[in-house]
Amino acid sequence: MQYFLRDIAYTLRPQQWVKNFLVLAPPFFGGALFTSTDMFFKMFLAFVGFSLASSTAYIINDISDIEYDRLHPKKKQRPLTSGRINIFTAVVLGIITLALSLAASFIIGIDFLIITVLYLLLALSYSYYLQKIEIIDVFCIAIGFVLRIEAGGIASGIQVSNWLLLTTFLLSLLLAFGKRRHELVLHSDPQNSFREVLSRYNTNFLDTTLSIFATTAIVTYAIYTVEIESRIFLITVPFAVFGVLRYMYLVQTDTRGDPTESLYKDRPLLMTVLLWFLITTAIIYFKNIAGLF
Repeated sequence: MQYFLRDIAYTLRPQQWVKNFLVLAPPFFGGALFTSTDMFFKMFLAFVGFSLASSTAYIINDISDIEYDRLHPKKKQRPLTSGRINIFTAVVLGIITLALSLAASFIIGIDFLIITVLYLLLALSYSYYLQKIEIIDVFCIAIGFVLRIEAGGIASGIQVSNWLLLTTFLLSLLLAFGKRRHELVLHSDPQNSFREVLSRYNTNFLDTTLSIFATTAIVTYAIYTVEIESRIFLITVPFAVFGVLRYMYLVQTDTRGDPTESLYKDRPLLMTVLLWFLITTAIIYFKNIAGLF
């Protein structure tokens, strides 16, 4: 029973829920995340609701990709792929997470529910069709991150900056194309790989796209910091630049692990993100610091 519950928990992918902290980005950057108990509770519910929706999406993807995942050096060890839990159990688990995510979304509001449903429809389309189309597959992943930001704006009642949305979209493309490059290098024969779309990618194209999106993401983030009233926010730009360059370095030099996992495993990158977060929090929530500039 203990191992069964562990496999169930793994299938939900709670380690991936960190991506859903993007839901908190609008009230965080708007300086409203910690202003009231009601706001904090609503955003906590939004985070839980979207996390359950993402778990539903992962279950859908696991079921649709089960044959391909059996060719993957790591994914073949997953509970569903290895047979430790069956498809029926996965479907029941998906129905439960779907119902809970829709219920939480409905409590927050109809607009938030619509965003959640759009995210789930995107995940369903991606799992069964769109992931097989080159470039479109990566765009779907990036749009999923943008929907998280937009959901946070709706839940908090704070209008999201267009530059923040654009930066999120471009950074998501950077991360997703970096992952595709890693997968292409990892599998020596893309024609018989664990991801069908890899046969239509090559490293030259992926290196070019990585350069494009790294550059544009840095530029849009810099413009976003300029858009904010306090000039002191500009000091966060060097941290963003270093973070992007460090990720690019890892993508092209470290072929041992998934580059997206480097976001919380690579010490220099992790420290950069932590320092960026602490400085940003201080600027936004300690007005006397920002007022000096």
